[in-house]
Amino acid sequence: MIVLNDNAGSIGLLNEWGWSLYIEARGRRILFDADTSPTVIDRNSSILGIDLGELDFAVLSHHHGDHYGGFSAVAARHPGLRVYVPPGDLSWARGLPLDLVVAEEPLEVVPGFWLSGPLEAWSGFYEQALGFEMAGWLIVVVGCSHPGVDRLTQRLHEITGLPVLLVIGGFHEPSPRQLDNLARIARYICPMHCSGWQAKRYVAKNYPDKYCEAKTGTRITITRSLSVVTEHFPY
Repeated sequence: MIVLNDNAGSIGLLNEWGWSLYIEARGRRILFDADTSPTVIDRNSSILGIDLGELDFAVLSHHHGDHYGGFSAVAARHPGLRVYVPPGDLSWARGLPLDLVVAEEPLEVVPGFWLSGPLEAWSGFYEQALGFEMAGWLIVVVGCSHPGVDRLTQRLHEITGLPVLLVIGGFHEPSPRQLDNLARIARYICPMHCSGWQAKRYVAKNYPDKYCEAKTGTRITITRSLSVVTEHFPY
């Protein structure tokens, strides 16, 4: 996994408030969310050696601009790319050559990759998360976790029946209770994007063996011993 953009930047890469993660796993290439700006996605993917034209599919966690804003650059590199989205306002995609699939319920997209299905954060607003299997464990990727990072993670755990190795993404300034719930579910926790420094500090202090730190350009590798290794840009 390589972070294409996070709120925390790295020298040599473009950076802004937003979130996008490139995933290579099980022989697949996936984009999870597409940041705020097409310029950032286009430039950072080029610098990091990621060919957006080789993506197998993409996932949008929810319909906020700091997650879908870069899809115009993705569409230019990969016309016709299938993008799984939750129910909501699709006007941002009008005119883009993308194959949008609205995920109304939990779904195994391809073997070993699952969508949580839409969880309601508030009336009429939905968010989904992605989970994928590695060596009998589940990696959970979230966008902003408006419905609760612990809820999204628990949903994917229930869908797959797999133990959770890592949760990564935006946690939306979670409460200590939510982080404690997450720590009971997951072996490793990587709060990013909208998680807030308080959440990062809480996990690092209370669960130091679980804490994972990443930012724009960070490469995250799962080792054969099921450890999480982070390499910050430049590698």
